[in-house]
Amino acid sequence: MFKHGTFFAYLGLILNLVGGVGALFGVYLIAFCAHMEISNIGRAGTLGYLFVCVGLCVVAAGVLLARYVRRM
Repeated sequence: MFKHGTFFAYLGLILNLVGGVGALFGVYLIAFCAHMEISNIGRAGTLGYLFVCVGLCVVAAGVLLARYVRRM
């Protein structure tokens, strides 16, 4: 039981870090590169909004996982 809790705690921390970096990268794309075209998949501003939304969802999942592990 202890090893699973430690694994989930580290997973929650990693999710928080990855989501935060993704959200900040999305803000960077929106603020500084909004009018650039990125390899024919879309404008940087649009991809920035995607990174911000997905990053914040990943952070929320990490927080929920950390709260779950704390209750174990």
